[in-house]
Amino acid sequence: MGIEFEDAAAVRLLACASEVALSLRAGSAGRRASAEDALRDFHGAYARLYEQAHTVESEDRVRLVRALDDLAGQLHVVRRQAHDEQRRQHDLAAWHERERQRDQVLVGVGAPLRPALDWSDAVVDPKPSETPVRPTPLTARFRARTRVRTSSGGSGGRSGADPDRLRRVAARARVQDAATAQELTRARNAWVTFTRTCAWVPVDDASLVPGFEDHLAENAADAAWLDRIADAFAAAGGGSLSDGVLDAAGASRLPRELQRVLDPSSTTVEVAAAWHALGLSDQDVEALPLRTKLQLAGIDGLPAVARDIASRAVLRAAVANPGRVYRMLGLPYTYGAVGLEEFTRQVLALRDGLERADQSAARLAPPSAQVGQLVGFGTSNGALVAAISLGDLDTASNVTVNVPGATTTVGSAPEKVRAAHGLLLTAARQDQKSSFAVVSWFGYRAPSFPEVPGEGRATTGGANLASFLDGAVDSRAGSPPRSIAVLGHSYGSTTAAEALAQTRHRIDSFVTYGSVGFTDATKPDHLNVDRVFATEGENDHVAALGRSTRTDPRDLPEVEVFSSEAAPGTKAVTGHDMYPEHGVGYLSSGSTAARHIAEIIANGKPG
Repeated sequence: MGIEFEDAAAVRLLACASEVALSLRAGSAGRRASAEDALRDFHGAYARLYEQAHTVESEDRVRLVRALDDLAGQLHVVRRQAHDEQRRQHDLAAWHERERQRDQVLVGVGAPLRPALDWSDAVVDPKPSETPVRPTPLTARFRARTRVRTSSGGSGGRSGADPDRLRRVAARARVQDAATAQELTRARNAWVTFTRTCAWVPVDDASLVPGFEDHLAENAADAAWLDRIADAFAAAGGGSLSDGVLDAAGASRLPRELQRVLDPSSTTVEVAAAWHALGLSDQDVEALPLRTKLQLAGIDGLPAVARDIASRAVLRAAVANPGRVYRMLGLPYTYGAVGLEEFTRQVLALRDGLERADQSAARLAPPSAQVGQLVGFGTSNGALVAAISLGDLDTASNVTVNVPGATTTVGSAPEKVRAAHGLLLTAARQDQKSSFAVVSWFGYRAPSFPEVPGEGRATTGGANLASFLDGAVDSRAGSPPRSIAVLGHSYGSTTAAEALAQTRHRIDSFVTYGSVGFTDATKPDHLNVDRVFATEGENDHVAALGRSTRTDPRDLPEVEVFSSEAAPGTKAVTGHDMYPEHGVGYLSSGSTAARHIAEIIANGKPG
């Protein structure tokens, strides 16, 4: 009995489709303004090509929004049908049980009364329908159109443009496409989860997600095309160029596999496969242009060693010339983005955190690798994001990813690296035969205090984290870690829960500490994780304030709770912080919470 239909997965996909459609609608005005800006000094056949490409993008965006809205409407219907079928099956099973009980009674009253009793039962307790409710097949249909980017150069025409303006437009487009790529990741993950857990619903057409990927790939190709022709105009010193020259300059010069790696619509599996096919050495990565390394730094699915080389190169450039990298990231054109002064401060803090990671890694005992890695450098929602690994993320048998909470920025990198170092050392003492890597993940724009009751930052951050976790497995070419643990502090636990409802690869342990709670729609059995743990100190009076609209994970029956209070040889947590300068934080050296978390990392359970 029963049907294969997980309502929580359907609800998540429905909400995702509606929210992504709303986000795409909201981005239309920015696209239109950028196009108008580009065309101010743009003339000739190439201006017309750009205008046509913008028109196709705009029309396809409208079609994509309609497809998402239509999917949401269909999901409302199939949810109702699933509920009707589940109710019918329940009622029929209950009726059969009552019928069984009535048959037992008839044994006592005798056969002569059976016709009368059968008639009265049919009137008072009619048999529910035996006809199953058939779900309406889903149609998730969208196909993006290919855009034309070359003219008939033999006609002798000429085009002109302001190269700086074209570069600004390309930078703005990349910023918006980065946000759209996060929405794509959410949609892809929600769709995969739905199809895996709701097989009762047939699917007639599943082209929406691939079409969404193609749409984003076309956007990326447009931005790269603008940069290449801007370079051609700049090299010529301004004025106009023949369309034939621009046809040659505008053609992509990157190898097809590298284009696939840089394509924001590529999955982490596709990124890993394309990178492997390239066969680039460390020296090859070092020799790539800075803009390409900036793109590589933000891509999940690359081997950690390659991502580290690219990320460190961009960090060095940002330290030497913060304004240049600030512009390359498109932050001047991002609403609500961190300012240049704060960006510079965070870049310097990230440098200091990475230096501390390198120093700490040099003291690690085998079999853990004595390396620190910068496995990310980019932006999310206008904030600088990054990730630092202690130990080799490519080879460690035991991988841990620690997700910080509200108000955290990469400016706290030195503090978080100290916490990671203590955690790794404690875990390594528990299991001296395994190699460890602990990642301090700053991969999302953490909320300000007023934003904590909302889910927006967790939704975006969850998509980013799911991609990072899947990429950390896919990049290892069939040699995944033996164990993966995800730790979530405060709002980081809310973000991590969103991620673990989306990951393709199974996670071994999820630990929340000082959690501000899960949404009502988030249950441990909805997460792609084997075991969920939770702890909170009695002197942590902040976490409860953040849970005003959420459920304490310790109250969920499937969650295993452990102590953060004083114990023989360890100290009680004295507040809400992860690793404070004064007092005892959850990951402070010698805290009970840190010891138990390290035991979970090493052995899969506390104690």
